[in-house]
Amino acid sequence: MFLWSVLTVPFNGVVVRYRAASHPKASVEDGSIPPPPTFLNMTKRVWRLQGIEGFTRGLMPTIGVIVFSMLFWRFDFTKVYASPSPPFDSWAGLISNLVSTFIYAVFLVAIYRSITSPRKLDVLNAREALHVLFSLHERKKPWVIFQTPGLLAALLINLGVHHLFTQPLINILISSNMYFSTTGESGITGGFMLVALLATIVRAPLEVITTRLALQRNYGGIEFVDAISPAVESTVTQVAPSPAATSPPTAAQETQKTVETELSEKVEYPVEKPVETTTAPVQPVQTVPVAPPATPNGADLERGPLAIDSDDIVVHLHNENEPYLGLLDCAKRIVAEEGWPVLYRMWFLSFLGSFV
Repeated sequence: MFLWSVLTVPFNGVVVRYRAASHPKASVEDGSIPPPPTFLNMTKRVWRLQGIEGFTRGLMPTIGVIVFSMLFWRFDFTKVYASPSPPFDSWAGLISNLVSTFIYAVFLVAIYRSITSPRKLDVLNAREALHVLFSLHERKKPWVIFQTPGLLAALLINLGVHHLFTQPLINILISSNMYFSTTGESGITGGFMLVALLATIVRAPLEVITTRLALQRNYGGIEFVDAISPAVESTVTQVAPSPAATSPPTAAQETQKTVETELSEKVEYPVEKPVETTTAPVQPVQTVPVAPPATPNGADLERGPLAIDSDDIVVHLHNENEPYLGLLDCAKRIVAEEGWPVLYRMWFLSFLGSFV
């Protein structure tokens, strides 16, 4: 099963790209991005733009999760691919499954990001690979990966639906006395299908949402920008106005000023306000993490080459400057921007996964 799991890496790579592809209807209509691809079109696109190398992306993290699982916990290899549904032995204890889910989340993030990265990862250059896969904030504080809004919730709900709903009902059907009669055998089959279908209605959207959230890097908001942009900070220091120009008004001045006076001052003396005081780095602290600004040289290790032509992009990912705020927010925005069928991409994998 180890070899079989490795051989399914190309298939898993296309599945991840297909689920992660974000094609908002508004962007498609104005022609900025092409229409959403089918699974077959995504396969052809990977082959055309990346060749064999594109189908092997995610191989090393996949081997890592398999080896680690063989050493420390029971991995259900019947999943045969790195599924958003944590593939753990249903007979393991609750605590074991919960701990395994946390560990699996890190491997899942690494696998999915290595698959969708616009940069080819060098296996022998672990430092660069870490820069590509994880933001500076995530490398400094690895535990923030678990704070990705909605990621752990999606994994745990998926795990709970499978182990607390699907598997118990299937076990009841198998142990039923109807299994020994012809009529009962047909009823058992119908019961299996019904249980799997009900589980798929919930689990298929969770797997798409998990894929999207796993690819969403945590930049730590304004702290990330300040930490990686010393050049920007020095520029702000140089162009900052003098203390006299920016000193807060006294209490008496505040009580005397009215809204009309402030507006008239801005109109009458426009040149006294420094031009550079409204630059991007001195914006208020943001409430949600956003992607860092583009680097001057036109490339970013964490986001890949910038200004890539649309036809050369293998998969259009969700804009990191407008991150999902959680599981429900992700679901609502996918439905509003792309349509509800996107939540059921590769639904048959969730359906088949109910039986293993």
